[in-house]
Amino acid sequence: MYARGILFGKMKYELGDHSFVRCPENGLVADVEFKTKGYFGGTYNAIGGVIKNEMTGETLYELSGMWSGEMVAKNLMTGKKQVLFDATHARHTPPTVRPLEEQGEGESQKLWHKTVVAINEQNHEAATDEKTKIEDRQREAAAKRQQAGTEWQPKLFRKVRGGSGGPEEGEEDLDWILAANINGPTPQEISQQILSVAPILRGQTAQSHSITQQSQTHQTNGPPGPASNDLIDFGQPNPSAPMSGQAHEPSQVQGNLLDLQDPPEAGHPVKRVDTFTSDLDEFVDAKS
Repeated sequence: MYARGILFGKMKYELGDHSFVRCPENGLVADVEFKTKGYFGGTYNAIGGVIKNEMTGETLYELSGMWSGEMVAKNLMTGKKQVLFDATHARHTPPTVRPLEEQGEGESQKLWHKTVVAINEQNHEAATDEKTKIEDRQREAAAKRQQAGTEWQPKLFRKVRGGSGGPEEGEEDLDWILAANINGPTPQEISQQILSVAPILRGQTAQSHSITQQSQTHQTNGPPGPASNDLIDFGQPNPSAPMSGQAHEPSQVQGNLLDLQDPPEAGHPVKRVDTFTSDLDEFVDAKS
């Protein structure tokens, strides 16, 4: 995240980084760059990238456009361009969050609530005071850890096990990775595993085991291994669940890899079914 206009002009935030998406089943990887505007040229919110076949090193698609507008994928074999996604015609879906009274003291929305309220009320003195309180508590906690010789460890993440032959080989650029095995054989089980990592939904608490128990009832046939029901990876070996970095036998990639469809006619909604919940979302053209 970059901020422009701090000293003069209108302040504006920009996204600037790379995002990698890998599909081990068919050996594809997408490298998307969120570009920042240059000093003397360029535009805001631009993206660029490629989709490659990791098995052959061949670049299959070229990505371009704006993440806030129209994004285009160009097939480098045929030269054909197709709209990958058009954000200007998409309907915003607000995030679903738990109410403040159900959130933990360290969760971001609750932690910064008083500061945000003061900012919205344009009470800069109160906002500064609340922000300082949080920073002082964090400094005190860091000082106590230093005195005790304790290394800080995230609650939900662990260090990447990279290096040659490591389970996360090729991910050495990451500092931390989610400390959970999200490897269910069906979308429903993957959804349950994700919900078991931390409280996400309204009414779900850190002590609640209903999500975990529901997930465990859908295990595949056969006697489970000693750690087959562990959804959180605490570092113990789990022979029944393949590590995320283990090689998968790639399937043969044929035809149109992205399976892009021609854009719908004006006025016709685009319908998408949620993989986990089967909810139907309709994306309609924004009103002019």
